[in-house]
Amino acid sequence: MPLDITAVRRDAPATLTNAYLNAGTNGPLSRYAAEAIAGANESQLSEGRIGPGIYERSLAISTELRSAFARLLGGGDDEIALTHHTTDGMNIAVWGQKYQPGDEIVTTSLEHPGGLVPVLVAAKRFGVTVRVVPVEITDDGPTTAAKVIAAITPRTRLVAVSHVSWKSGVLLPLTEIAERVHAVGGLLAVDGAQSAGAIAIDVRALDVDYYAIPGQKWLCGPDGVGALYVRRERILDTQQTFAGGPALRDGNAWDMAGNYLPGTTARRFEVATVYKPALAGMLASLHWLEGLGYAVIYERIQALTAHCRETLAAIPGVTVYTPATQAGLTSFNIEGVEPVQASARLGEMGVLIRSVSNPDLLRASTSFYNDESDIERLQRGIEVVIGEQ
Repeated sequence: MPLDITAVRRDAPATLTNAYLNAGTNGPLSRYAAEAIAGANESQLSEGRIGPGIYERSLAISTELRSAFARLLGGGDDEIALTHHTTDGMNIAVWGQKYQPGDEIVTTSLEHPGGLVPVLVAAKRFGVTVRVVPVEITDDGPTTAAKVIAAITPRTRLVAVSHVSWKSGVLLPLTEIAERVHAVGGLLAVDGAQSAGAIAIDVRALDVDYYAIPGQKWLCGPDGVGALYVRRERILDTQQTFAGGPALRDGNAWDMAGNYLPGTTARRFEVATVYKPALAGMLASLHWLEGLGYAVIYERIQALTAHCRETLAAIPGVTVYTPATQAGLTSFNIEGVEPVQASARLGEMGVLIRSVSNPDLLRASTSFYNDESDIERLQRGIEVVIGEQ
């Protein structure tokens, strides 16, 4: 059943005031998330944050949220840890390995700092060699995957890559990479910041070991909530970097002799206090998306992204870099115009996209709440920018 876009945009009201084409940075907050956050805040204000039943209600929200993320990713509830963002999850995955001298981590030159910097820090701490695969902005998914696979050696302990490049929008075929790195005894950690909520994900079919995602981008949730899938077979072998009460089997699973028992699910990677209203907001947004139907959401994103790519490619002076096999991002340049300046000028016209650097590009995100009028506004805005040269 097609989406009622009028209703969808009413439930994400920021889309009514601008051509909101930047889910890759921050999606519009859903009305349901905002209402759930406000309700949780009001409850804390009026009832307090302790008292009969309050802890149990909070625990139930966290449990339900793990289940919602598990359904999104195709994993089990026990394989999901609640995090603050993608970077949180990538740090857990990268820091959780038992590195030995001479071990290698393979990554690419187009990774987001949220996935790349944890690799660089771990390399300094443990003396691990980082093999950065040079990837061109014009490389498609199979070409990029082939380069990554060629860089894997018997010393590769971990491959850390994005499912969808935040710069080029390229969709990486992960199964081939997973097969190769597993063949040498290594693991695959995936930055899913530009894929979760934009394309269908089945972590088991992809054969990944870790998959880190945020809630505030394509899932229209609040800042400060994300999730990490940890393959069930990897949970006990992945070392805990941070630990606290939630990371234990139970509250008494430790003693003063230095002994402790971690939990047996991915929850062992969760620590300390979180902003509970944000969890309620994230859950409300995921319920909204499930109600709309992920399949129809993904289908619409694919159609709008293809339309955006074709529209931009037809504008004289515009070069599109994202290949035809894509998720929801379209990266491009305007001849003779700096991306930062173009993005700012488009913003003045109510067209919200962004620029990225190294290489310098413009990036538009087309999501399920967008329509053809948003892409037309982007087209007209670009033509204005070109005319002002």
